[in-house]
Amino acid sequence: MFTLPGHTIGDSWFAVHDGTAHCFFCTSPDPDPSWHWDIGHAVSEDLRRWEYVGLALKRGSGEAWDSQTLSTGSVVEYSGRFWMAYSGLRRGENPPTRKVHRVGLAVSDDLYQWQKYGDEPVNERDPRLYERLGPARGAFGQWRDPFLLVDGERVYQLVSARTKAADRSRRGGVGLVVSTGMQRWRVEQPLQVPPFAHEIEVPQVYAIDGRYYLVCCTPASLLAPWFTDRFPDHHFGNSDYAMVGERPTGPFVLHGTGEIVPVGAAERPYASRLVCWQGAWYLLGPAADRQYICDPIPVVADAAGISAVGGAGAGGDGR
Repeated sequence: MFTLPGHTIGDSWFAVHDGTAHCFFCTSPDPDPSWHWDIGHAVSEDLRRWEYVGLALKRGSGEAWDSQTLSTGSVVEYSGRFWMAYSGLRRGENPPTRKVHRVGLAVSDDLYQWQKYGDEPVNERDPRLYERLGPARGAFGQWRDPFLLVDGERVYQLVSARTKAADRSRRGGVGLVVSTGMQRWRVEQPLQVPPFAHEIEVPQVYAIDGRYYLVCCTPASLLAPWFTDRFPDHHFGNSDYAMVGERPTGPFVLHGTGEIVPVGAAERPYASRLVCWQGAWYLLGPAADRQYICDPIPVVADAAGISAVGGAGAGGDGR
């Protein structure tokens, strides 16, 4: 596992290059972890023992668009360079839970030295297609947790978003932005996913053995009643979920509860990522109230979703 004494560890994302795993993660000094994140960087040769190498990115200064906090992102290799998408908030703009989230980019040639790509965000919510806030009191602004997926010359960016569906209780969704060169981005219609939660956080898509898997997470408190009512005897917690599709943009299908790690497992991280390491897939993410990043959890992918190996079935009741 990875810990950073004196700091809180938030959402994490990973890149594997030349036999080294790179972990990037939201972090802030204790005891005030809320809305003051920078992005840390650690490396490993086995996904278990990690060496902290410092901050990859820091918050902007003054009135910069990312001066309040940097938050969840992703890294891909594209056109010979490494690109990191991250979300950010501006200092002094609205109460914390109702701030406007925007997405920025940073670029690196070696995964160690990062430079922000310009002084402005590269995209933000299109109000014609996406809602800014969810229905919950103190709801977080939507348009965050960007995930980059390279598909040939095209790059997809997925974000946690709220759609403009007629039924407000079914607006939890995944936003889509498309680029053909990283510089210019076009906001498009949301992915076709079951709106099983008011907020579908940290969406990611992975291609495994001919299928595409949408991985995401949500707190139990934000699950939609129409979904939880299907499983009256199941105890839902803050969980990672997986859906299955035939294309990178869906539509995606949720089988059973879709949970990756079963209820009662010894370790249940949240906002986890899949990492392909030496030909096998693993789940890693922050655990124990943001005190550490867990050791790798082996997973398998099949027609019903993604399951933790050795568990009682990632789909839970009804899988």
